Amino acid sequence: MKKVALKIAYIGTNFHGFQRQPNHRTVEGELIYTLKKLGYIDDLNSSKFGIAGRTDRGVHSLGNVISFMSDREVIVNQINHKLPEDIQIIAKAPVRYGFKPRYAESKHYRYIFFEKDLNISRMNELANLFEGEHDFTNFSKRNKSQKTTIRTINKIEIINNNTNINTNNTDIDNNSKNNSNSNYNNTNTTTNNTNNNNINNINNLDIDAELSDTYHLDKEYSQKLENPKYLKSSPKYISDLKESGDFIESHYVGELKAIGRFNENFQNVNFNKSSYEPVFIDIYGESFLWNMIRKMMRIFLFVGKEEMEVEEVKDMLDPTKEYNIKPLNPENLILMDIEYNNIKFQYDDYALEGFKRVLVRNLFDYKMKISLENSLLNSLESLK
Repeated sequence: MKKVALKIAYIGTNFHGFQRQPNHRTVEGELIYTLKKLGYIDDLNSSKFGIAGRTDRGVHSLGNVISFMSDREVIVNQINHKLPEDIQIIAKAPVRYGFKPRYAESKHYRYIFFEKDLNISRMNELANLFEGEHDFTNFSKRNKSQKTTIRTINKIEIINNNTNINTNNTDIDNNSKNNSNSNYNNTNTTTNNTNNNNINNINNLDIDAELSDTYHLDKEYSQKLENPKYLKSSPKYISDLKESGDFIESHYVGELKAIGRFNENFQNVNFNKSSYEPVFIDIYGESFLWNMIRKMMRIFLFVGKEEMEVEEVKDMLDPTKEYNIKPLNPENLILMDIEYNNIKFQYDDYALEGFKRVLVRNLFDYKMKISLENSLLNSLESLK
């Protein structure tokens, strides 16, 4: 038997988090069900099944990691064909027997703000304050079983519409790591430029440009889209898993929209960047506490809106003082990547392209919804 690690991309909107739970649709539940159905794993203990991160409900991912032992060669696209469209394996790597995905060298999260007129200068001051080693007791969900609440933030980078996220052959991850604190040594230099560019292509989707491309799918991919088995989520499998103890409810998520319907319906939609001016906050560290990032983002929002001074935040890093910080919404959080020493993940171009097209179709749906609601607003105005 050989051990393999897989990188998982998923849209967290319709999942009740990553970790499997009774009576809820989860990312881990769908993965386990599919891997068992295809015969890659049998018993979770004997297969040494492990996960890197338990993202909350609504959080998305381009790089969560699972690992397991299998006596079969893992074929990425065979698994993807059976997975729901909102989960896809995008890379794999052979790993040693003792590999445990939760022990990562670095995790990279991104939070996206759509607020207007944020004070980026003050937010950068706050980023400098958070960087380094601190006690994040007030930025976590208090848990008595937690051994330590001390964590190290290696780098926080704030990017607005004046910053170019896609920097040709060097992705934002590498830029950030090269400028990190001196005590953070990036030893994982194996990711090649081609893979970086593929990930950047997902990060920087041009909706209108993709519209024309969507009509020119290759023949094999088009046939898959027309296959009802491909268009639907995995079927309910409650009865299949009751005996094994992995009682996880799944359900159909419905068929994909036919690509041909994406036409002039959204020609009147204005997606001018200045209308929302997204601000990206990229945060890098070895590990994070439960709710830590989303609580930090709440403070970033307060400081950015000039509702709080950076000096006030210093007291929040004092564990002897108690603050009740409400986590910010999970829907804007993405687990971008997880890296390990001396492990090279091989990205699958076909899987990346497939996941990209799912995102594009979702964007088209959003544009049509915006167009519809804009029409309703205009109609209401005409009634005055």
